[in-house]
Amino acid sequence: MTTPTPRHVFEVFTLGFLVRDGQVLLLERRKPPNAGRWNAPGGKLEAGEDPIQGVVREFAEETGLVLQDPVLRAILCFHELDGRWRPQMIYTFLARRATGDLLASDEGRLAWWPVEKVLRDPRVVGNIPLFLPRMLEAEPPFVFIAAYRGERLESYRVAPLLSPPVAVAPTPGGSGPQRGG
Repeated sequence: MTTPTPRHVFEVFTLGFLVRDGQVLLLERRKPPNAGRWNAPGGKLEAGEDPIQGVVREFAEETGLVLQDPVLRAILCFHELDGRWRPQMIYTFLARRATGDLLASDEGRLAWWPVEKVLRDPRVVGNIPLFLPRMLEAEPPFVFIAAYRGERLESYRVAPLLSPPVAVAPTPGGSGPQRGG
């Protein structure tokens, strides 16, 4: 007898958005999910791999380019309301520099897109226009939480990844919180 996988366990992925001169490098995916749609290069984290290692590895495998300055800008959390697929957590990076030569990819066709076109072209994965503008702004990283029914986006929200520091009030008769000993 097999035990079903709990629905709250995330599959963990990375995405890398390389932006240069107002353009972003995208990949037209050959495989599901989003086959035939344009997305950022990325993929599943391997065992023991941290998200930065994962995005650099995946980006290089899919493009031939090695990201030099990936910065975590968002964590995407996707849930399917009917349990058709496991929840996904996607560490999403922005980079502006890469080394190497752009190579053909087995994953799909690569092309540079003007950012403005990415935000309005229906061939681009539908949630990218909802979070990419915020990634490009000079504000703290964020969490993008989306609920799907099948492949259709039902709802989403954005929350700060980092909360402002919480002020700690001094305790009566002391200068701050005390640890027991």
